Amino acid sequence: MAIAEESTPFDDLRTLITDCPPLDEDARARALLRQDQIALPAGGLGRLADLAVWMASCQGGKAPHVDRPLVAVFASSHQITVHGVSKYDSDHAREMTDQVLNGTGAVNQIAKAAGAGLKVFELALEDPTPDITKAAALSERDCASTMAYAMQAFEETPDVLCIGIVGAGATTAAGAMALALFGGTPAFWAEAGSAVDDKEMLAAKAKVIGAAVNYHSGNLGDPLEVLCRLGGRDMAAAAGAILAARHQGVPVILDGFASCAAAAVLHEIEASAVDHCVAGSVTARDSHRAILDRLGKRPILDLELGLGDGSGAALALNILRAATAFHNGFGKENL
Repeated sequence: MAIAEESTPFDDLRTLITDCPPLDEDARARALLRQDQIALPAGGLGRLADLAVWMASCQGGKAPHVDRPLVAVFASSHQITVHGVSKYDSDHAREMTDQVLNGTGAVNQIAKAAGAGLKVFELALEDPTPDITKAAALSERDCASTMAYAMQAFEETPDVLCIGIVGAGATTAAGAMALALFGGTPAFWAEAGSAVDDKEMLAAKAKVIGAAVNYHSGNLGDPLEVLCRLGGRDMAAAAGAILAARHQGVPVILDGFASCAAAAVLHEIEASAVDHCVAGSVTARDSHRAILDRLGKRPILDLELGLGDGSGAALALNILRAATAFHNGFGKENL
């Protein structure tokens, strides 16, 4: 008699990723028909029409809606900051997180203006992710449990989820993930984040990205291994929230390079697993634009925001509100 092998946490996660429910084609067809009924020159709504149809296919139901948007901010820190890769360290990560908790952060103001709720997920800020040039960021079990923890975002029952990351060292870890997933050079993927205007810091960042990928090079064939070895708690949590959103029929707006790196893990396992995601904004850096290209995402806004804390995603909520309002309310009787 064959003995069944015990599944691992990654086996269960991989099943969730590969078995994502498809977007609702019936809702998409209804939305396309609705667009045909709107009395405008063909193509007059541009991307507003595309976004309304996309929202409908993600949410299902009779009409797309933005009634209970939530900005989920994942706060963490990374030991790699000791290598001089960032202007911020774990103490600064605490300060930046406290700003958001106290309602004084940039993302708080923009979320409030967009009519969105905000929830901060603290991820052991006082215990930074290990130095990924010498060790794995997380064990498989810790990576899976962090992803599961982030799924608590859905206790708030949002109908749109914005993803942001706050902390220290996140874009360096994300750069290492991008290098492992997509190739290229460490210097190219080092371009995102606070180090970009400091040549010495940028060089240190590229060195760390290259060293981390080299150290783990024999174990990076699986995107989930890339996540746990190079990414850390913040990227694992973002990936978990994105995955949970798909299974709940909730559209996701990504913000910043690090959250896009988290989405890239899911994309590299099953490309359609991020069909419910859009990019809220894009930074001025080629590395961010490149990862969006690989995800097949065109940003809603191009304001060169570089915060990554959810601000760009929250700003994009206003565009989604306009798209759904036009889609649901405009008609021949309004002309």
